[in-house]
Amino acid sequence: MKLAIACFFAAMCAIGFAPVRALAQVPTPPWLDDAPKPQPKRPPDKTDRFYWATEGYLAGGTVADAMTTVKGMDHPTMAYTEDGTFLMRYVLAEGGWARCFGSRDPVTASAANVALNGGIAELSRLIYRRGGRWRILAIGIDFAKATSSTIAGVHNARLEAGIDQRVEQATGYRGIILWRSR
Repeated sequence: MKLAIACFFAAMCAIGFAPVRALAQVPTPPWLDDAPKPQPKRPPDKTDRFYWATEGYLAGGTVADAMTTVKGMDHPTMAYTEDGTFLMRYVLAEGGWARCFGSRDPVTASAANVALNGGIAELSRLIYRRGGRWRILAIGIDFAKATSSTIAGVHNARLEAGIDQRVEQATGYRGIILWRSR
């Protein structure tokens, strides 16, 4: 029984992979004559390489912005001295366009920025496919948004790194600052 099943499957595979010459001689229907013919692929040029580089730059800028946004907004908010005396409360909030989704919710703010950058990447892909001078526009769109996201990520990192200095300036305390979440 097993041998019969194996022979059946082998025969079906052989029939499926065998060239059928009778189908090759059937004339093409007239409605398929007007169908666009596939164009041969062209080798990549410098514009393609620039576009691929800007896509990578956009992805990197998006990651940098999202990671620093989450890290800064998750920073503890209560500053204490070494002996446990309360100094002040310092809160980092979303300052960009995504604050309309929640200025203190790091996941929502980051998700909104990632979604925006994903939409911009898809828009630039559609523009790039048009070819010609549109390809330069697509590269420019990706480059501008990637630069904006990278600058935002650097700003977030600097803001978080300088929290202790701002607390020292505001309170006059010059010792070690301990951070706690509530």
